[in-house]
Amino acid sequence: MIRLKTACAGALALMLAACQSGPYGQPQGHRAEPVYDWRVDRAGDLVVRVASNGCTTRDSFVADVYGAGGQGWNFDVTLTRIHSDNCRALLPQGVELVWTRDELGLPQGAGVRVINPRSAPPSG
Repeated sequence: MIRLKTACAGALALMLAACQSGPYGQPQGHRAEPVYDWRVDRAGDLVVRVASNGCTTRDSFVADVYGAGGQGWNFDVTLTRIHSDNCRALLPQGVELVWTRDELGLPQGAGVRVINPRSAPPSG
């Protein structure tokens, strides 16, 4: 009977641990945020549309930049949400957030793309 209880407790601990982590062992709240859309504007700034309940700002994210000058100056950006948006506004199209090339550490003329998964805004 003690073995059964120990086995059940171990299985429960594993299940709970799986619920608390996202892909690659990252905490559930800290993973690449699906984006509705992204673009580079005329000034060369990165403009990203993300989901929002009214409180999402640039401070809600960390922008990680990867790349190398030896590959034609192409850089990948991943946005990771670090602060959840618990507000209750109805913003079905989300919000646009802007990062300048300087803020991202990108040289002028460098190519950039957002590699977060894409998600469609909710319809309705």
